[in-house]
Amino acid sequence: MNKIDLHTHQLKSDSSVQILNTFAQDLPVPESEFYYSAGLHPWHINQVNPEECLNSIELSMRQKNILAVGECGLDRIVNTDFAMQQHYFKMQTAIAEKHSKPVIIHCVRAYPELIKLKNETKSSVPWIIHGFQGNQQTAQQLIRNNFYFSVGESLLLNRQKSHILALLPTDRLFLETDDRETSINEIYTLAAQILEIDNEVLSGIILENFEGLFKA
Repeated sequence: MNKIDLHTHQLKSDSSVQILNTFAQDLPVPESEFYYSAGLHPWHINQVNPEECLNSIELSMRQKNILAVGECGLDRIVNTDFAMQQHYFKMQTAIAEKHSKPVIIHCVRAYPELIKLKNETKSSVPWIIHGFQGNQQTAQQLIRNNFYFSVGESLLLNRQKSHILALLPTDRLFLETDDRETSINEIYTLAAQILEIDNEVLSGIILENFEGLFKA
């Protein structure tokens, strides 16, 4: 059964179904059998022309192999004006809403603001936290507000936090390699061990989630 790698920065030479993250300034991407997401990362707002990036994202949504907007989001650590981050994130969620695409989200120390924005925008498309490694309280708040979760080795290999995986609803769960060299097969093996379920059962659950959200 094909494994889904929801968010990766480099195409892997395996049989998995991968969504390759593409930064807005690197658009366009070819129309091909590969899947992509496209977004303006909060780290890059000060380094690019954000309005041009938004236009590139908007244009990219016409391609069938662009499955999501992102990664985009909010980051309290990066030296970029937070109000500006919120503005450009909201603009990207509006693009996602217009084109009925899920949003793949980078969030660092800004979950209360992210939840507030989700409720204010009344977004109807799925919001997926990529690389989630928050604590139990954060997980519960996000669950109550109907977020989806994509998890990688940062959580799975963290002895203090790996148990959080079992708190996440399996019908809102994805796995990812992000920018790591670890294979998606290894990620699935780790997650299946923590959840105490068969690897193929987990693969089936996530494949069903993928087909439901992305209409693949």
